[in-house]
Formats: sequence, structure tokens, C-alpha cells
Amino acid sequence: METPERPDEAMMDGEPNPGTPPVKQVQTWITPLLLMICIGIHIGLLMRDDRESWEALARFGYLPAARVWEGGWWALVSSAFVHLEIWHVAFNMYWLWMLGRRLENAIGWWRYLAFYLVAAFVSSAFQLGVSGETGIGASGAVYALFGFMWVTRQRYPDFAEVIDARTVNLFMVWLVGCIVVTQLKIFNVGNAAHVSGLIFGAAVGEVFAGRHRKPALAGSAALVLLSLVPLFWCPWSVPWLQTKAYKAHAAEQYESAIGWYDRVLDKDPQNAWAYFNRGSARQSTGDMEGARQDLEKAFTIDPSMKTE
Repeated sequence: METPERPDEAMMDGEPNPGTPPVKQVQTWITPLLLMICIGIHIGLLMRDDRESWEALARFGYLPAARVWEGGWWALVSSAFVHLEIWHVAFNMYWLWMLGRRLENAIGWWRYLAFYLVAAFVSSAFQLGVSGETGIGASGAVYALFGFMWVTRQRYPDFAEVIDARTVNLFMVWLVGCIVVTQLKIFNVGNAAHVSGLIFGAAVGEVFAGRHRKPALAGSAALVLLSLVPLFWCPWSVPWLQTKAYKAHAAEQYESAIGWYDRVLDKDPQNAWAYFNRGSARQSTGDMEGARQDLEKAFTIDPSMKTE
């Protein structure tokens, strides 16, 4: 008499259907490598007294937005490996380990690596475009892992072990909470990286899941293309306008620089830096009265500029 088979737990609601074959477990190596790089960079920064200086951050792969716009596009990927605070690296590495191993095992190491690096680029680029600052840390890429696994958990049984209701609630509450604390100016968080990473991961996940494959593929490609836009054109961003103004000024293209400073001040009328530099540019063109007015305005907004 044959022993009856026990019903598969995968038949429970929200789990993979019983016809989905189990994922063969293989040795993953990309995820541990990513963790070691992130932790190694964090330790390297901790060993420096000037860890928060631009020189130290640049040495470990994090560049300010201006240098990204000057051609350091690679920093949109390398910045995802840089963490300053211990809680930040701990949170990201925990979830990279919990999610990354399963995803790497399910889709293979080279697809996983490509997905992770593109997700890091996309999330960092959107953060750059929205905030005018280079994102820092792996949060955007981790949200991409979560988004991918969330929409494909019925295809890959191993995902359901970690993408349960509690994990989904945690990621969504964290997402909303970070937006709230940023809007209240309590703490500045890379919300654009989180949201874009989540959407990108979900879109790519839909391609793998086989549902709405063509629209999902088109959406994934559109997100990648949109992430390229802030590298070349970001006129809504004050830091981008400041970078363009500075480059024109440094090249002694004073009329062009004045035009860029005008655009900065249209968006940020209390920008003492723009008034001061526009005054300098006007002085170079012989507009001494305009220069005097700009410098007075700059000193009124920021009296400390008088001693610089």
C-alpha cells in the first residue's frame, strides 16, 4: 500500500501553485561578493578621519552630482556600494543577503549581476534627477530585488519563504515612512531611489513571470532610457543649473554664465552663491552697477560671504 503524498504547502494562498517546480539550490557567489564589497568600503571609510570629505568619498566611489554631470557616470553604480552609517549598511546588507541569494539562485548569477547593476544605476540616476544629489547606498537596488521577488513569488517557490506579508508590510511602511520624514525635514532619505528601484524591479519581474511580458519589457526599457535623461538634461534641478553656470563661468563665457545664474535665481531667489558669482561675471563684462547690486544681495542673504 503506497503512502499518500502530503499536500504541498505551496497550495496555500499567496504561495506558488502546485505545478511550479522547485528551484534547484546551487552555490551563490555574487551576493556574498556584493556584501563583501559594501562592508569593505564601509570599513575603509571608518578608518579615515576625513570619512565624510569629498576626497575620501571619491576614493571609495562616491562623487558629488557636479562631477557626475562632468562625466563621472560610473559613480551612479559605485555609489550603491558606499555607506556611511552603520545602521544603513546593516539594514541593506541584511536584506541583500536575505533576498539576493534566492534571486541569484533562481535566475542565475550573470542575470542576477546584470539586474543588480542596472537597478543600482537606474535608482541612482532617478535620485540624481529628482534631488540633484548622488544617491548613496544599496537601498535602491535592494528595493529592486524586493520588487522583482514580490511579483514573481508564485513562479519561484523559494521566494515565498521570505516575501511574506510581514516582509511586504515592512518594505512598504519603510518606503512611506522615509518619504514622510524627508518631507518633514527630519532626515533626508533617497526616496526617488527607493521608488524607482521598486518599480524597475517589479517591471523586470513581470517579464520573468510571463504576465504582460511585452508591456513589462517596454516599461523596463523605458525606465532605463529615462534614467539616462538626468545625465544630460536636468533643467528642473538647481544643482544642475549651478553646474552649467559654473562651467560657463570657468570657461570665461560670461554672458552664458550670467544666463545660467539667472535660471538658478528664478528657481531659488535666495541663492547667495548665484548672486555672488553672477556679480563676478557681470564685473568681468564691465557691468559694474549690476555687479555691485548682486554682491550686495549676496552679502545680505549670507553675511559670511564678505570674509571669503
